[in-house]
This record gives sequence, structure tokens and C-alpha cells, in this order.
Amino acid sequence: MIICFDLDGTLVNSEKWIVYSFQEAFRINTKKIPTKKNIFKYWGETCSSLIKKCSKDKLTKNEAEKIRADFYRIRKKTKSMVKAFPFTLKILKQLKKENHLAIVSNNPHNEILEILKFTKLDKKNFEVIIGDNEVKRPKPFPDELLKVEKKFNKKVEFMVGDTLQDIKTAKSAKVKSIIIKNGPRETWKDLKKADFIINSIKELPKIIKEKKDGSTT
Repeated sequence: MIICFDLDGTLVNSEKWIVYSFQEAFRINTKKIPTKKNIFKYWGETCSSLIKKCSKDKLTKNEAEKIRADFYRIRKKTKSMVKAFPFTLKILKQLKKENHLAIVSNNPHNEILEILKFTKLDKKNFEVIIGDNEVKRPKPFPDELLKVEKKFNKKVEFMVGDTLQDIKTAKSAKVKSIIIKNGPRETWKDLKKADFIINSIKELPKIIKEKKDGSTT
């Protein structure tokens, strides 16, 4: 069974890290700083999309790219703000024994690797890792999931995430969505259309097992 995971907010607790880095990137570029509420409105979208939609200033292409570059530069300096969620590594190792695990993220590939290394989640737990810079259309388009399916030559069963973007991605690829309620509470109202909603990654193996048991009967 192929299980795809989002990264930020799903495997790692990066909410404060993302908000701080995003707001700081606007501040040092002397632009109006987006509020948390405005950022959460577009939570889970790509960095470029967030910059465009959250900016209260009319940005040139170069200004937007500068903010984006500063966002990633600030994140590198403040890695201590991000942590793996409790039990994440344990569950990944458990699921890896009988399933194919992949990451599909709206982070560039190299950023995904850095986050995995820093949070000690180990890239070896995932057979495939795909970032937003490796597809023409990042989430919520299905391109990343379709690329995973192409690599395995097999249908993905589940998309595990924490945002509306992950639900949309799953639906567009005709994959079941599992949402972990790790994200900002302000975003929870948008999660009702998920196929499964859980409060912790600890609940994930049960859903996977029930799916497997059901498929063999």
C-alpha cells in the first residue's frame, strides 16, 4: 500500500516557525506584515502563493521573489523552532514495514531533506520524496501524487495531511484523504470533507489496517 505524507503540520510541528519566518521576511523588506489570521486563510499553499495572497502591498515580481528567498533564509537560521510531532518516527517505522511511504510537499526538495535531517525523521523512511519544485503544478493539483504513482507503477491509497490543500490534492488524484488535526484551529472548519479525520498520527495504523483487512475480505 502506498501512503503519501505532507510534511509541515503533518509530520513536523512548524506552525510558529512558518509564521515567524513569513512575517519576518515581510518586515525586513519593509512591507506591511500579514496577520496570523490572513496567513492561516491560505494555510498549506505554496510560499509564492502565500506571498501573493497575503501581501497588503502591490509587489513586483522581484520584490515577491526577494521575500520568498528571505523566508527560506530565515527558516535556515531558526531551525530550532521546528520539531517532529510526538510518536511520528515510531509510527513511520511501524508503517514502513508493510507499506511504501512517500512525502509530497509544497516545500522544495532540498528544504524537505533539511527538515527531515534536523527533526531526525530520516529520509530513509520514505522511498519517494517529491517537492513543489519537481512538478509543474504543486498541491492542490494532483501532479505530486501522480508522480509517486508513476514511480511505483501503482495507485496511491492515502494522502495524509493537515490542510484543505491536502484534501483537494487527494480528491483531484482520486485518493483517500486522512487529515491529522495538527494545524491551526482557525483552519479546522475547512477539513470536514476529508475521508478520515484523526487527532494524532497514533491513530493512523488503525485506519491502514482496517483498509487492508477490508480489501482482503
